[in-house]
Order: sequence, then structure tokens, then C-alpha cells
Amino acid sequence: MSDRSKDPSFPTTQWTLISRIRSRDASVAARALDEICAQYHYPLYCYIRRRGLDHHDAQDALHDFLAKLLRLETFENAHAEKGRLRSLLAAALGRFLINWHRDHARRDREVSTDSEAALTEAETRYLREHFTDADTPERVFERKWAQELMQHVLSRLNLRFESNGRGELFRALRPTLLRGGSLRDENADAIASSLGMKTTALRVANSRLLRDYRKLFEEEVRQTVDLDEEVPAEIASLRSLFGAR
Repeated sequence: MSDRSKDPSFPTTQWTLISRIRSRDASVAARALDEICAQYHYPLYCYIRRRGLDHHDAQDALHDFLAKLLRLETFENAHAEKGRLRSLLAAALGRFLINWHRDHARRDREVSTDSEAALTEAETRYLREHFTDADTPERVFERKWAQELMQHVLSRLNLRFESNGRGELFRALRPTLLRGGSLRDENADAIASSLGMKTTALRVANSRLLRDYRKLFEEEVRQTVDLDEEVPAEIASLRSLFGAR
């Protein structure tokens, strides 16, 4: 189970994934589970690490958790009207860790060293994080899931610009987009000059990029809720995750 899928295409909806996991076709169910693993691997990994497990135990626990989800057919009773898929997963993981920690507390295992070369991508990313005491496992999980969603939107935009031969423009404006999308505090003249554009044309392109980002972000959020009317509240909830740290 990889930390992140190389294919930037998320499924039609996350609840469509659940219906595919229930498929009698084993290959369809397996691909759907792989997609869930790709989307949620790092947020779930961060949740486990914030619960106090070291890298190796976190990897073991996550592997056991995902295997148990499939083996016990946890998704059989999952429905969109019962809430967010990520909330279901986080709650299930929290319950799972209580028993997992108890069952593995006395297990003897050779202690690894900091120089071990087999650190996974998830651990490498985790070691670059800057968490505070206020960052509970639940909050970290939600925030990392939101960041994965935003990265997916950026990947979609990048593919769109590359296919139109405008990849250089996207790469130049991406840092601005990550800082809120405004050119107010940027050297717009220098950016425009590097692209062989007029500053006014750059500002128009940046406005369109910001518009497209917001539209794609709304589309992605819409796939995670049951009703379109829930989209504004969900976006507000995701934004709140990046408030006080």
C-alpha cells in the first residue's frame, strides 16, 4: 500500500468508492480499497504517530487497520447519510488503536536506530512536520486530509496547464496561489518579465488561475458531502483547520 497514488485522479465520489468495495468482483473491490489507501494513508499515519506510536509500530498498526477494515467488511454498513467518510475512518481507527496498543504493548522487537535507511515516504514527511501540543491526532488527521485534497486540486490544475502548453505559467504562479492567490505582495513585473508577458496580462492570468482553483476545490469538496448545500459549510470547516496552530 503506497503512501500516495501516482495517478492524480480521485474517484467520482468517495461514497462511490464504498459501493465499489462492496462489489462481488474481487478486482473491482481491491482497486477501490487501493484508492482509499492512497487518499488516506498519510492522514491516517499522522493520526497514529500523534497517538504516540513510533514509525515502525505506526506502519504495522496502519497495515493491520486497513486489513481489518476489509476483513471485517466494515464498509458494509457505511452510508453517506451517516456522515463524512473521513470521520468514519478516524473514529474506527481510534477504536482500533485502543486494542492494538494493548495487544502489542509487551511485544519484543529490536530497537531501530536513527540511521536506518528504510524510512518510508510517510515517515520522511512526518519528520518535516512542525506540530504543537494543541495538534491533537484528530485535528492533525483532518488537516492532513485537507492538504491532500488541496494538493490533488493543484495536480489537476498542473495537468490542465501542461496539456495547454502553459506549464511554465502555472509553475510561476503556483507559489502565489499557495499564499492566497494575490499578487499584491509579489513582484508582478519581474514574474511577467520572466514569462515574456505584460504585467496586466499576468494579473488576468492569475485571476483566472485563482478562479479555476476555487472551482476545482469546490468540485472536490462536493464529492465528499452528501448534499450540494453542505459544500459552503464544509469549505468553511476545512479553512478553520488552518487557523490557530
